[in-house]
Amino acid sequence: MTLISLSILLFILTHGKTEQALTVSQTPELISASSGQTVTINCKTSSPVLGAGTSVPRMAWYQQKYGETPTLLIYHAITRNSGIPSRFSASGSSTDFTLTISGVQAEDAGDYYCQSEHYPNNKYVFPHTVIKQPAFTPILTVLPPSSVEVSSKNTATLMCLANKGFPFDWKLSWKVDGNSKYSETSRGLLQKDGLYSWSSSLSLTVDEWKKAGSVVCEAHQGCQAPVTQTLKTTNCSE
Repeated sequence: MTLISLSILLFILTHGKTEQALTVSQTPELISASSGQTVTINCKTSSPVLGAGTSVPRMAWYQQKYGETPTLLIYHAITRNSGIPSRFSASGSSTDFTLTISGVQAEDAGDYYCQSEHYPNNKYVFPHTVIKQPAFTPILTVLPPSSVEVSSKNTATLMCLANKGFPFDWKLSWKVDGNSKYSETSRGLLQKDGLYSWSSSLSLTVDEWKKAGSVVCEAHQGCQAPVTQTLKTTNCSE
């Protein structure tokens, strides 16, 4: 069961002058929910939004995933934008607004912004809510070189595939019989399930490959315990 945690940060961006400071608050500060549960984010402003009491109150909700531009989820407080899944809904008026995700999914991880517009002087407030998952250790697969490459060239290329990891900055490294070998890791690719995948290749000479007893691919990220996958060369056909 995927566990998704929500932590709330807050910052205010203003344009123009106002006589009275505008404040906004969000509750709760932290939500932990399993996939499929309902998640609610509350946004409260100290003065009514522009258009309060009409059909077009100036309140919007945005979602931003890592490396992507923000996506408009909700506008006019309750209207879901085209193409947004039905699990996203919103309610509220005047100074109190709510974004609800009914049946939260791993792919919903990202930054959420509540945007309110106020009169006079078009003052905007952008509370910032981060929906994130705990770290997920990727699943590693080490692929041996192809027999065609080994027989026709003087190289042996191995590939390490890492899937279903989080966050985006896991790195891959190699060891051959305990000795480190340098190789770059591809940039994490965001999948539809909200998790990331990576890959790394290691090029050896045929002689190095034939003499190697084992090849290890290791994934590491921050303070997380590393994950390893070992390929025993004796298990590989010539």
